[in-house]
Amino acid sequence: MSKKENSKEKQKICLDDLFQLKQIVDTKIRPKSDEVYYVINQAIRDDNGYRNSIWRHREQPQQFTQGLPSDFSMKWSPDGKTLAFVSVRTVLKKPTPGKPTEPPKPQIYLMPFDGGEAIQLTKMSNGIMPSFDWSKDGKKIVFISRLNKEELVEPTPEELKLIEPDDTALLQMGKKKAEEKKKEPRIITREVYRSGTSYFDDRKGQIHIIDIETKKVERWTNSTTDDYTTVEFGPDDSFVISARQKPGTGDESRIWDFVKITPDEEVMPLIQDHYAWGASFKLSPDGKYLAAEIGNEDMGSLGQSNFCIYNLETKESRIITEDIDNNVLSPKWTKDSKYLYFLVFENGIAIIWRCEIASGELEKIVDVGDKLIYGFDISEDNEWLAYPAFYVNDPSKLFKYNITSKKEELLHAPNKDLLDGKKLGETLEIWYDGHNNDFKIQGWVLTPPDFDSEKKYPLALNMHGGPHVMWSNHQSIPMFHEFQLLAAEGYVVFYCNPRGSNGYGQAFYKGAEKAWGDDDSQDILLGVDQVVKRGYIDEKRMGLTGGSYGGFLTAWIVGHDDRFAAAVSQRGVYFISSFWATTDGARILIDDEFGVTPLEDSAFLWERSPAAYAKNIKTPLCIIHSETDYRAPIPDAEMLYTAVKRLNPTLDLELVRYPGEGHELSRSGQPNRRLDRLQRIVDWFDKYCQPKKYKDKQKQAEKIKKIKADYKKKVSEKIKELKEK
Repeated sequence: MSKKENSKEKQKICLDDLFQLKQIVDTKIRPKSDEVYYVINQAIRDDNGYRNSIWRHREQPQQFTQGLPSDFSMKWSPDGKTLAFVSVRTVLKKPTPGKPTEPPKPQIYLMPFDGGEAIQLTKMSNGIMPSFDWSKDGKKIVFISRLNKEELVEPTPEELKLIEPDDTALLQMGKKKAEEKKKEPRIITREVYRSGTSYFDDRKGQIHIIDIETKKVERWTNSTTDDYTTVEFGPDDSFVISARQKPGTGDESRIWDFVKITPDEEVMPLIQDHYAWGASFKLSPDGKYLAAEIGNEDMGSLGQSNFCIYNLETKESRIITEDIDNNVLSPKWTKDSKYLYFLVFENGIAIIWRCEIASGELEKIVDVGDKLIYGFDISEDNEWLAYPAFYVNDPSKLFKYNITSKKEELLHAPNKDLLDGKKLGETLEIWYDGHNNDFKIQGWVLTPPDFDSEKKYPLALNMHGGPHVMWSNHQSIPMFHEFQLLAAEGYVVFYCNPRGSNGYGQAFYKGAEKAWGDDDSQDILLGVDQVVKRGYIDEKRMGLTGGSYGGFLTAWIVGHDDRFAAAVSQRGVYFISSFWATTDGARILIDDEFGVTPLEDSAFLWERSPAAYAKNIKTPLCIIHSETDYRAPIPDAEMLYTAVKRLNPTLDLELVRYPGEGHELSRSGQPNRRLDRLQRIVDWFDKYCQPKKYKDKQKQAEKIKKIKADYKKKVSEKIKELKEK
């Protein structure tokens, strides 16, 4: 075979393919047109970050903005002539050592539909939040910017223009010093005081209106108690609608008010005592109805979500999705307010449904079982939809769907060229009886490229977080890349949705109540047995891993079962009482799922904690955790590591800590750390499941290290020789 022919051979997925893969993360149809606009996210090697750039499909895909580094949250003007979007714009360069720089703030930008230069609309000192809306006449935009009580009485931008420059500088200096004092020492007075990778500040979301022509900003709220995060214009532009936590109910409250806010700062409750995990809502275009996701107050986090329709004229309400025994999400109204469209998770896929508001009739609209739809938009004439979807061998494609003809059209597959040149593993769906035959369990087996069923392979078991999450054979970039990488490294990958997962009905959803790790882990291990029965798995070479709740399950399983050769536990919950005391709003999971807190029954929660079974862990264990993970804080990982180290000091055990990263390390952490994490998982598994391969890699690494050292020595000697001359 010639070199030219050989170069065309398909390659297996590798670590660096992370920088080539592209994810569509938002979709908007331009009014009065057949054009689709969408955001593409991509990891970038050069600055170890990400780009979000806006693209459009007008006969063919075209990039619309540069995304330097991030354009997102699109909204079209009513006439379809101007696209508003949130952007973080900055010069992409490495910061000067020793000189910390304030990160740029997100602002609203405007751009004509036919392209050109984006115009910055807002210049808020604290930036703006992603929720904003156009007025119906297209002359104003409502947005939210967060302010504290000192900033609420600061001079407006117009007033600052009348102040002497020296006085303005003094004001800014005083503000900076006041902010620094709030951080050292940090005074905590609220229940939930941090999330993501940062602590909450004392700012509250305030409603602002900006005039498009004059750029004059008016603030419609000045509250030091209400914290607004979502907003939409009312039907006549004379008021906006937002949501707030029920006053006086505390940080952990799931009780909300939907309120009407007028230009004279009047806040009037429209709907009170709405129970939900968040304040998500959609106002119908005619202003008559408000659609909101609603939870089950009796069941808390064990209950599936529904949609509630509030009639703002009659004050009546009704739940429209009770006949759908699965979670619902992403509501969108049609232009005529006749239908509410939404997504439903079901058996490993997501389907688009709609409800006719007048009759309450429910109807499946898009039910394509070979992909997982993860967002959509509706044309103004209610004739077609645009949606991105995960596909088994491609993590992101954009489709157009005609509602009448039920015909689907592929608009853009941004990963096609890359994946056409890749040799991917094949995925097989399996169903089997779960523990005690309570439920049927859906799982998937991914085999390596060039798979031969007559050979024996190591197994990599991967478990999802949540626990109320749904995995599929159709995955977004992080898991698509990770699973295909493991397959390329020679592993058969198995994953499934045990009881407690989303997408299989309410009884299944609450199947692990008060017993995390018991029946759900058995559901998973029965799946492992099913894969082993196929005859191509070497039972002595099996590894398992998982993150968050999957980390909990990893540690739980190796504390109760010795069948695995290696384990990698990631960002897990290992000591429930510690998790309850240190986590963010996820604390209510313990209250709801177990029915008790550590203050009421710490002994019971200790029995439900993986760390309680550290003495039983004989499986070589790598614990991966981020140091600023405020969802599953690192003391849990430290507890598990220390307990296992003391009780079994000869066990091969590692605690890998990532400074500055949070719970989302595997999905949106710094790309180089994402790759480091993946390599560590592969290496840990290889060490015990493919020892020859591992030793060969170690020898190769030592050889490369020696070559580098010899080269460095040679260069140093040459420099010394030149200096002596």
